[in-house]
Amino acid sequence: MRPAMGGLRAPLAVIAAAGLILVGLVQPGAAQRGGMSTAPGLWAQVPPDLRRALGDDSCRWANDRECDDPQFGGTGACAPGTDASDCRAMAMGGDDSCQWAHDGQCDEPGIGTGLCTSGTDTTDCRAVAFLRNRSNRCASAFDGICDEPGIGTGRCPANTDTADCIGRDRPASARDHFFGHDDRELVDVAVMPWRAVGVVQMETGACTGVLVAPRIVVTAAHCVLDGQGNIRPVRMFRAGVSGPREAGRAGVTAVTAAPDYRPGDMPPGMGNGNDWAILTLDSDLGRRVGYVPPFVLDKPALAEVAAGDFRISQAGYSWDTGDFLSGHIDCRVIEAYPDGSLIHDCDTTRGDSGSPLLVQRGGQWRLLAIDSQFYRPQPPYAVFSSSHLAVDTRVFAGALRAVGALD
Repeated sequence: MRPAMGGLRAPLAVIAAAGLILVGLVQPGAAQRGGMSTAPGLWAQVPPDLRRALGDDSCRWANDRECDDPQFGGTGACAPGTDASDCRAMAMGGDDSCQWAHDGQCDEPGIGTGLCTSGTDTTDCRAVAFLRNRSNRCASAFDGICDEPGIGTGRCPANTDTADCIGRDRPASARDHFFGHDDRELVDVAVMPWRAVGVVQMETGACTGVLVAPRIVVTAAHCVLDGQGNIRPVRMFRAGVSGPREAGRAGVTAVTAAPDYRPGDMPPGMGNGNDWAILTLDSDLGRRVGYVPPFVLDKPALAEVAAGDFRISQAGYSWDTGDFLSGHIDCRVIEAYPDGSLIHDCDTTRGDSGSPLLVQRGGQWRLLAIDSQFYRPQPPYAVFSSSHLAVDTRVFAGALRAVGALD
């Protein structure tokens, strides 16, 4: 899911692709080995013994704004003493030295926009700090049993069973707010329609996609386009991924992205329905694992939306569940705009870009829309940090028909 841009500060260009997994704010190793990037005045406040523990910036992930030193509550991606600049504030207990501090929005990596270095937007991030470096990557996540060591059964690594171990309630200010409560569950990829959902694998990063015909996968445009609007190399589509297993895979021979795609967001109904892309595979993977035919909103369906009765379900490879498919079963379309975009209340987050919003019609699961981005807050959830925008099949029905995926 791509962060909303309208009404927010203009972040670094790569943030526009934050729906992808494994995307950083700066290139790893941007600083010289051992060099320090934090302002000298801030380093002067660090006691000598703590400065020695912080070490240098020799980790390949140094200077990416995220603390990776496990000594100071970091991710553990760096060895102790090799990510000093990113961990300085965390080691000091946090401060508000970021230029975006005190603006009411958490801007630290992982728990916020990522515009500030870890621990430098403490006041704005206080309500969500308990989620730092936590995930739901445990294979038994969302089952109601805490499986972390020390506080649960110990069947899962520490900090990987968040919903079960610390609860599902989320503050309104959380970037991954889930509208105050995380209602996701791990879904069974052995059965349809979830077997048709899979991972769109790029050379760098990945998004979610879904099979809609034997050789056709739909995902989000921002997943397959770079900052200049060029098609990024897409390696393959892996259907029904669940940990180390998958239902099947196929190479990608062609990519078609919305010709009018523009990063960011427009006012409601004024041009957000362009974040879609169609992938053509090199084999009939959909015949082997199954696929979900598209459904285009018609007048009766739009009347259901207007009445608040249009129920859907969603599933994607969220950043915090890794290679396990998480879904929100029985959520709702809030509003459908004339430009082919819609607002929904399914619990989606980063990594869910391109994931399907499915509806049942005539006893069959059909693709209604693909998840696009965090959007500016909309009623009835205006108190939360953002709402969720998706692109529905009305806007790319012609492209689907051209590749034989829509009757």
